[in-house]
Parts: sequence; structure tokens; C-alpha cells
Amino acid sequence: MSRGLHLIDVLNGEGVNGALTVGLTAVELKVGASVLNNRQSVTMQARDNNIYWGYSNAVTTSNGTQLFKNQFLLLPIGAEVSVWLIADGAGKEVRIGELA
Repeated sequence: MSRGLHLIDVLNGEGVNGALTVGLTAVELKVGASVLNNRQSVTMQARDNNIYWGYSNAVTTSNGTQLFKNQFLLLPIGAEVSVWLIADGAGKEVRIGELA
């Protein structure tokens, strides 16, 4: 029986988390004023219904991907890629994280 070398990507850096209030204007998924240096992934969990995400600030409720209430999503993206959130109404909460 042959046992090959297995490679596993593991995040061994830092992480930050927070909450975003999402409304009718797109907001960037980031904790604080800027994206985490050397970011390798982001997480999001919708605390309300009718939240949508996309890769530009032109995301809308018509062209974004829906994030359902309490759905958790991890995206393996770096610091050069932006994720934007928008909702169908004011005051929707999303819990977010960035991992390096």
C-alpha cells in the first residue's frame, strides 16, 4: 500500500471578527477601516433575511447571491478581492470575519 504526501492548507495567522449593519447601499465586508493584511479568507453569517453578496459595490438584490438567515459562508479569498453586501431594507445584521 502506497502512502503519498498529503498537503493541507491551514490558516496559522491572525483573525478578526465583527458585525456589519447592511442596508440599501452596498458595504464592503471588512472588519474596521481596512482589509486585514495578508487576508486568506472571509466568513459571513446573516442574522437577518434578504441579504445578498457580490464582488463589487455594484451588487444589488437583483444580481447578488442571497445569504439566508443564519447561513454561514467561508470564502477563500485574499486581501486583493473585495466582497460587498447589500440588503432589501435598512438595519440588517451580518457577522463577519477575516483570517490571515
